[in-house]
Amino acid sequence: MPVIANILAAWKRLRIRRLYNSGDFVKSRTLSLREISSDLNRDFAVSIVLRSHYNEGNWSELIAFTASHPSDQSTLFSKKAESKLFAKSGFLDIQPKSFIKEVWNEFSPLKNWYQEGSCLWFRHPKGWVFWDMPKEFVLSETNESLLFLAMNVLLKPFDIRYQIGESTRRPFGQNAALSYSGGIDSTAAAALLPEDTILSYHRRSFPSSLNHGIVDRLFERWKLKFGRTVLQVPSNHELIRSSMGLPVGFSSDFAAGVHLILLSDTFDLGILAFGTPIDNTWLEKGSKFRDFSSSPYWIRWKRQFANAGLHLEFPINHISEGGAMKVCQITEFIDYVNSCLRGNGLKGCGKCWKCFNKNGPLGRKIDFESYEIQTFLHRIPMPTAMHALWSIHVQNLEHKFLHLQSVLQQPFDWWEKYYSPGLDLIGEYWRDGIEENTRKYLQPMPEPIALEQVNLYRKPPLNLEFHEKSVKHEV
Repeated sequence: MPVIANILAAWKRLRIRRLYNSGDFVKSRTLSLREISSDLNRDFAVSIVLRSHYNEGNWSELIAFTASHPSDQSTLFSKKAESKLFAKSGFLDIQPKSFIKEVWNEFSPLKNWYQEGSCLWFRHPKGWVFWDMPKEFVLSETNESLLFLAMNVLLKPFDIRYQIGESTRRPFGQNAALSYSGGIDSTAAAALLPEDTILSYHRRSFPSSLNHGIVDRLFERWKLKFGRTVLQVPSNHELIRSSMGLPVGFSSDFAAGVHLILLSDTFDLGILAFGTPIDNTWLEKGSKFRDFSSSPYWIRWKRQFANAGLHLEFPINHISEGGAMKVCQITEFIDYVNSCLRGNGLKGCGKCWKCFNKNGPLGRKIDFESYEIQTFLHRIPMPTAMHALWSIHVQNLEHKFLHLQSVLQQPFDWWEKYYSPGLDLIGEYWRDGIEENTRKYLQPMPEPIALEQVNLYRKPPLNLEFHEKSVKHEV
């Protein structure tokens, strides 16, 4: 019977492929939808539906389909469709009323900022983006070094960068803020920081496949349990990338907190923190140890933020994603936090890389065979490789990865401990308090420190005998 089933499934794929390649997208999609429930043909059928909608320009239908069939491939097509839809419907052409005739000013970049009521507008080389700011914000009272820093964060896709001179250096403020995504890592950071730290969330202000229901529940938890309100600033600045033909998303690593850069004078900020763990600090690409404290990336951005009167801080640079999960579990946030926003607003999608790495180890249901999870698990190098190996170990999936046995045989308990030297990266004003709070939840990594020996892709490379599926317009 299995042989007959395989033959029948292959025949159906052949028929659908011929229809698709002949340009009959409607019929090939109709037949594919009948195969969505088939274990043998599901991934193939999903791919045909995505491609056929894309080739016909059915942007809304494509986005709706990806919401119910999330995967790496779905995300790719969804982002492309969003860019097309926004351009078609005018999302990329949203403009201010009073300054509609203004164009990008290359020679006086500070003149590209405008304010209408509580709305802050920025004229970039390809269009306009905005922030719906708190009523206290006043553009004319915002230090120019903050505006230059914001532009450096936003204009990376254009390869535009401005020098922030020390002659116009803004004095450091008295308050601190965390760019808060509502995910596990940033929630762990919030748990370690002083209670008077401002928590602020960038809220995407345009329709997309993201569902904010999960973070809304988390923010309500903060308010009811701890009496803390998460400041939310709606903005469409993720569309800057779309204006360059790139997928919707943040222009740079710090773009998620650009609203806090712009609000630094309003809230008298002197410290701006991001929930960046070991996986992106002391590990290069999540797979090789490096001295992050002397890295050009850290030194350059630390200096730029300082020239704008802000101490740049990574309060969980000494903690891995696994350690961050443990902090959230002990602080009882874990039932309210989820790093995946592709789901239904109550839980993650179960099919994406974040779900595998964050939800799987927590015992939450995931689809291990999903396209995205399988693709990322066999990619060379594997994204966030060290954490992924820990995740495989925690979920008892070692038997599915015979080609990784050489690295899966190592102990992984150290991954949930903290890296003591990372505390030296934190400013003195926070260091002792963060160390004290860290010790409440985690133990230090013992000597010799296993983290400092991580080099997963040293030559010869791991024996990963797998070729990633490519996304083509013809199948």
